[in-house]
Amino acid sequence: MRAFRAAPRLGAFPSALTLAAALCLLATGCGTEPGGGARGAAATGTPATAPSGVPAPVRTEPLDVHRTPYGTEPSAPAGSPGPCPASGLRMAMGLPEAAMGLRVERLTVTNCGRAAKTLAGYPRLRLLGADREPLDVRILRGTSAIAGGVRDESPRSYTLRPGESLHASLAWRNTYQDTSKPPVNAAYVEAAAVAGAEPEVVRPTAPIDLGSTGRLGRSAWYRAPGESAAPR
Repeated sequence: MRAFRAAPRLGAFPSALTLAAALCLLATGCGTEPGGGARGAAATGTPATAPSGVPAPVRTEPLDVHRTPYGTEPSAPAGSPGPCPASGLRMAMGLPEAAMGLRVERLTVTNCGRAAKTLAGYPRLRLLGADREPLDVRILRGTSAIAGGVRDESPRSYTLRPGESLHASLAWRNTYQDTSKPPVNAAYVEAAAVAGAEPEVVRPTAPIDLGSTGRLGRSAWYRAPGESAAPR
C-alpha cells in the first residue's frame, strides 16, 4: 500500500504574485496614483516631493542675458516714427558701433514737414537719466577729443527739403576709473536741430554708457554720401 504525503495548505505561504504586488505597493505605489511619485509629477507638472516633505525645485532654462549684442534691440518698433513734431524736424538715433570701449552712434534729423528748413552747425544736446533728469555731462564740439577716425566735418549750412535728412556723429568712451562715483548711463537724449527749436526727447537703441568719463563728442550736421542736394 502506497503512502501519500500530505500537500501543504494554500494559506501557509503567499504566492509569488501576491508577494511581488505587496513589495511594489510598499516601495513606489507602482504609479497607481496620478499625482504621486516622479511619474505623476511629470504627467501633471507638479513638483516631486522629497522624503523630507519639501517640494523639489523645478528646473528651468537659464536666461541668456548676453544673447542680444550691444545696441541691436530698438527702443520702438520699426516703421512707427510717430507724428511730426511742431518744428517739422524729427530726430532718431541709429545703432551704435562699439569697439574697445569706444562708442559711435548717429543722430539723424529728417524734415517731416511741408516747408524747407535751414540747418547749420551742431545739434543742441542734453543727456537725461532714466528719470529724464539732466545728467552732468560735457557736450563737446567735435569728436576728435574722444577718438580719431570718427566723421567730424566742419560746420556748414544746409537747406533741408521735405523728406530729406542730415546726420551728426555722437562719440563717447565707456571707461570707468573713478570708483568714488557711480557710472553714468543716459537713457534719453534731448536734441534740437537748430537754436531756438523745441527740443525732442529721443530714446537711444541702447543706453549711452559714459562710465566715469563725463563727456560726449558730437559732430556738426552732415549729409551722408548718396543723399540728394548739396550744401549751399
